Amino acid sequence: MEKTLPDLIADELIARIFIGEFKPGFRLPAERGFAETLGVDRTSLRMALRTLNRMRLVQSVRGSGITVMDYQKCAGLDFLAAIFDIPQLELGTKIKREGLEAFNGIIPGMMYELVKGSFDATMAVTVRDILQKELNILDEGDLTAERLDRLTALQMQLQEFVLYQNGSSIVALMANSSRVMREQVMRELLEHIDIRANVKFNQQMFIDIGSGKLPVADVVGYYHHYSAEYTKPLIEYYNNNPKQSRLLASPLQSVLARCS
Repeated sequence: MEKTLPDLIADELIARIFIGEFKPGFRLPAERGFAETLGVDRTSLRMALRTLNRMRLVQSVRGSGITVMDYQKCAGLDFLAAIFDIPQLELGTKIKREGLEAFNGIIPGMMYELVKGSFDATMAVTVRDILQKELNILDEGDLTAERLDRLTALQMQLQEFVLYQNGSSIVALMANSSRVMREQVMRELLEHIDIRANVKFNQQMFIDIGSGKLPVADVVGYYHHYSAEYTKPLIEYYNNNPKQSRLLASPLQSVLARCS
């Protein structure tokens, strides 16, 4: 769905809050002057501010104007979904590293939920086929950008199979909100690891679970340890090559310029 002018204004303000241009406690300019500065009408600005208010990014106090809130203390999953939906926003390494570390903690638990009693033959075939498709791509030759894109898509398919399988609404909402970032991180992860070794590990793990060699009760600790190890190269890369979140272009002004 094409974004409306209020949507674009909201994107602009959300991005500025995320990158720290509008810090917690910052008081937004008065509506009339702010609309003129942005080059928009007051009605559209007001609608955008209502969106930010619902997301708990700003707070309006009669007589005091509109104040920016601390998104880390007040905002929810809709804020994550919003920042990932702004193509002009470069996320930076901090949030990607935090996301990677968070899912390193979540995925092992979801893996346990997947295999603890309901992992049937259909599920096993799904996992087997995804992993085999990855090996087939690796057998095609050098890792071109196109092959990395296909491998990323398969890795995302496998990750989401694990995340969505147990029917947890909270996990599903987190996965939905973070899909764009997870895909970016997955693509970068594949550039820093031995992909074939990772595929082989997953194949062997499911074989060991099915045969009883790896007790289901040990899956969480086993996979958590592996996740921490195999994502370490990317985490180290983020730490050694930090990038600040930044706006590559104004979501609002780029559209207004085309319309002028």
